[in-house]
Amino acid sequence: MKIEHRVSLNSTPEIRAELAELGVPAGPENEPASRMITFTVEETAPHWPEIAELIDRSGALDVVSTKFTKKEIEQAGHVQLEPSWHHGYPQPEDDYLSATYDLSDYCEECGIGARQKAPFRMKGEPKWGKKSLLQLNWIFDEFFVTPALWEAVFRPLGVPRQPVLGKNDVELATVVQLVVVDEVQIDSSGLAATRCPSCGRVKYLPVTRGFFPAPVGDPGAPLVRTIQYFGSGASAFRPVVAEQRVARALSDHKAQGASLRPISFTNA
Repeated sequence: MKIEHRVSLNSTPEIRAELAELGVPAGPENEPASRMITFTVEETAPHWPEIAELIDRSGALDVVSTKFTKKEIEQAGHVQLEPSWHHGYPQPEDDYLSATYDLSDYCEECGIGARQKAPFRMKGEPKWGKKSLLQLNWIFDEFFVTPALWEAVFRPLGVPRQPVLGKNDVELATVVQLVVVDEVQIDSSGLAATRCPSCGRVKYLPVTRGFFPAPVGDPGAPLVRTIQYFGSGASAFRPVVAEQRVARALSDHKAQGASLRPISFTNA
């Protein structure tokens, strides 16, 4: 497991010089028109403590991610299914919430409580290329796959699907939504949380560092979603947890469009 930081900060001669001393390439050729420096560094880098201090001191944008080894993923009994590709937006963009969700328990301030009531709509057939899984922008707890991948991986495991609609509510031919019915509670101790001042419900910050928290008990299904909500601002979602047999099947079929975060308690 390696912790990686993608850092963006304002470019100045002093900052470039300091980064150069720390072994971080940050010359003018790395600067876009916005005059920002962007670089990626792992916490195993020789000068990481000094780089971390610079990030904190400069107020840089720091996006943390974790790279897992193949062994860590294969030894995990369960994994969090994460998107590696977002494509398109739910339709209609200005009213997709009321068109797709039951909002009777929904909080506009924190985003908690929406429950799907109707099929998602897209502008048209996704441009899949070599990929076979996707998430829509703004929708972080629903996965969409090609019918071929559903037939090969998810149907044999008993994971249902439902249609996705296009223009004039015509069913799209090259994409279906995975239906995740079952829920699981996870061990949320130690997770950073916020309480909504409007509805009083708790939401946790997305896990970007290390393993995903352990379920409390056996999830009991190939795909489940957490009872707990994650997100920030007005965005809220419930991560999807998959059994190892799902991870193995996705790997066997070389499925692209999603990544796997091992669950902590199954790490060997």
